[in-house]
Amino acid sequence: MKNRATDLIRQLINSRAPSFATFIQVERAERLFYLEFLREGMTVFDVGANIGELTLMFSRFVEPGGCVHAFEPSGVSFERLAAICTAASLRNVQLNSIALAEKEGTVTLHSYGEDYLSWTSQALRPLESYGIDVRPISSEEAPATTLDVYCEKNRIVSIDLLKVDVEGAEFQVLLGARRMLEARRVRCIAFEFGQTTFDMDNDPNEIEAYLKGLGYVLRNVVEKDPVFPGRESPQTACFSMHLATPAATKFT
Repeated sequence: MKNRATDLIRQLINSRAPSFATFIQVERAERLFYLEFLREGMTVFDVGANIGELTLMFSRFVEPGGCVHAFEPSGVSFERLAAICTAASLRNVQLNSIALAEKEGTVTLHSYGEDYLSWTSQALRPLESYGIDVRPISSEEAPATTLDVYCEKNRIVSIDLLKVDVEGAEFQVLLGARRMLEARRVRCIAFEFGQTTFDMDNDPNEIEAYLKGLGYVLRNVVEKDPVFPGRESPQTACFSMHLATPAATKFT
């Protein structure tokens, strides 16, 4: 399931932009960062948890005393996430079958089928224009709230790591976190960029300006690569993960 989708992404990225990090290099750098950053007692938000691969890692490395708030609005993915967390007896994970967005309400999710479950997105993606012959097979409505509202309701004062991988809607999640970000109550954000960003009609320049305006500095998780590689268009955009921290924070 995941391997088939992953192989397509790898082939597409490697054929378009050999000068930037490959899919494997990005994933390796991302996980290395988590391993170095995570500490006991931390509060982690896993936004776009899918079936829980990173949720399991986060849960393990913030014990004892830490907690993980996992968000997965897709019904099928959430069922698997819940089953995996139950099987692993994770007691420090709060599961949420909701989307985080820029406002409260509902969002429409488009699913690309069993083999491409991780591609479920709010965007109707023009995958054929990227050379990928995959189309959505179903859609569903999911409840949505904002990160600010969720934190207020659950009395969460600060977040150590906010990981956001929501297939293009990362900016919407960040817009809904304005109060927490303004107060510098999010210590580190890790979020995805790529063609899906454009598919959601999001502009990387606006994302960068928004975060900088709130006092955050950005860097690519792959040190040699720039912020938002190929930011000019969806045809040049390269899959990448970025880190954002309050300006006074130093990366380790």
